[in-house]
Amino acid sequence: MPSSSIVHAAAMATDIELKRHVFRRLTFGPHPGDMDRVAAYSTDELVSELLAAPPLAISPPELGSDDDYGRVIQWWVDLLRSTEAGLHERMVWFWHGHLTSGIQKAAPSLMVRQNLLIREHALGNFRTLLQQITIDAAMLGWLDGDGSTVENPNENHARELMELFTLGHGSGYTEQDVHYGAIALAGWWVDDEAADSVEFDDSISQRSVPFLGGRVTTATDVIDAVCNHPALAPHIAGRMYWAFHGTEPSDDVRNELATIFLDSGLEIRPLVEAIVRHPTFLDNTLNRPKTGLEWYISLCNLYGTSPDWSPLEALGHVPFNPPNVAGWPGHSRWTSVGAELAKAQIAWDNVWEVKGPEDSAAGSDLVADLLSRASLDVSSDTRRALDTAYVANPDDWEQFRIIYALITVCPEFNLA
Repeated sequence: MPSSSIVHAAAMATDIELKRHVFRRLTFGPHPGDMDRVAAYSTDELVSELLAAPPLAISPPELGSDDDYGRVIQWWVDLLRSTEAGLHERMVWFWHGHLTSGIQKAAPSLMVRQNLLIREHALGNFRTLLQQITIDAAMLGWLDGDGSTVENPNENHARELMELFTLGHGSGYTEQDVHYGAIALAGWWVDDEAADSVEFDDSISQRSVPFLGGRVTTATDVIDAVCNHPALAPHIAGRMYWAFHGTEPSDDVRNELATIFLDSGLEIRPLVEAIVRHPTFLDNTLNRPKTGLEWYISLCNLYGTSPDWSPLEALGHVPFNPPNVAGWPGHSRWTSVGAELAKAQIAWDNVWEVKGPEDSAAGSDLVADLLSRASLDVSSDTRRALDTAYVANPDDWEQFRIIYALITVCPEFNLA
């Protein structure tokens, strides 16, 4: 949990602290130099700029080697750490953790294909995204829909579709809805002899079945039914609010955002804009830990090093490899004893790659310089601890390394 001094600092946030907050929540920054660039901006102007930022221009990774597993992960880590990775990339990451699939059950090439699908619709229409990802090859493999038949339907996909992806636990669907939803979703399979194309078995005998108070026949019908269900808009609005605000919305705010989502025809961008322009957005500063991925990107920004994806294994936050269909767990795991020990080890192991303190002018305040590079304000207790650690000759390389590493494990660096 944040210390009382940090909570107080959040309550008294300055203009520069609010801008840092906007960068942390709408992008994977701030990167060194970002705060100088927007020094003359108002907070509202910064939000507007980040909302309007274009998607990253990307090229899929070249695959076909024995190292495809690591190659696709490194490809996305490099994109996430890019100084141009903005709101669109943030939303690609959000949907990956919400509409989950994983590389444990889907080939690297299929995970890239799904990533490209999410990119296409990350800020587009939710119904369209859900229709397409439901019959995506990686999703069919992940939730055992590949080869599910009307006679022997696998219910995993139908269950997770409602419980996690759309309606939420306790939203009124029944075991009968799960069973009949699975029947309507059946018949899709992945042809691994034809470039993993997704096919439908036309020989199956489809029939109308009861589902969520109506009747459905096809996968398209199932998705339309869940998208038309009254629980969907509040559930998606709540999960997205949590992602940007770090806390659950009040019932009134959830309903307000759900109405905006519904009135737009389930367009994602208007919902995102309403969430980040809501008055509570600037109130919810430094109220959650950085995730493992966020922390590691921040470390690479401070160190000025290119990220290698392998440290994310120790943090349990490897892209394309969620622990289960619910995605990555919430806030508490990122400040567990195990997580903090893993961070300390990663910080020390990687600090030897830092080029050196030559960016700091002779006689300058190295601690202040590095805190500025990290876009970080710290409590008097943290600053005192960093100053105390910096006690030896500043020409001693190791002393510089100690300060770099200690900053990454201080309480403030670990909050988003």
